[in-house]
Amino acid sequence: MKRMMTIAAVTACLASAAMANDTKGFVGLNWTFGPGASGLEGVFGAMNYDLDPDGDINGAKLSLHLGIGPGPVQGKIKLTGVAGQDNAMAELGMGYGSRGWFGTGGLMGEHWTVGGDLFFQGGWEGFGGIHSLQFDRPDAPAAAPTDGQNDNTAN
Repeated sequence: MKRMMTIAAVTACLASAAMANDTKGFVGLNWTFGPGASGLEGVFGAMNYDLDPDGDINGAKLSLHLGIGPGPVQGKIKLTGVAGQDNAMAELGMGYGSRGWFGTGGLMGEHWTVGGDLFFQGGWEGFGGIHSLQFDRPDAPAAAPTDGQNDNTAN
């Protein structure tokens, strides 16, 4: 079952990345909490995405999370697919860290993120944080001129 979940998550992330047309690197800072961890983690990553003029966004994100300072927060790596609007999008994927494989999910937007990790060996961890990602909507395509000569309506 774990193998099927891994394959499904990786396939979804790769499919999202294949449609993407922009890539940005980012840094961030998360506060993690839960029964097994509480503390700060630094985040370094890249997001590959497609953003429409109306704000629809989809893509994939790869991130490395490293504990900062004293505390039980350990390193981990996450690969997630993202979809939604540029101001709030869902994030779903998988990761691996010192506590083994886990599923991850949450919400993110420009400069903020919240979510959680569910470890396959048991346990969970929540997080909330800030990051440097900013999304610039492309310009909408110019509308064709409407001079009436190309009107296909019946008279």
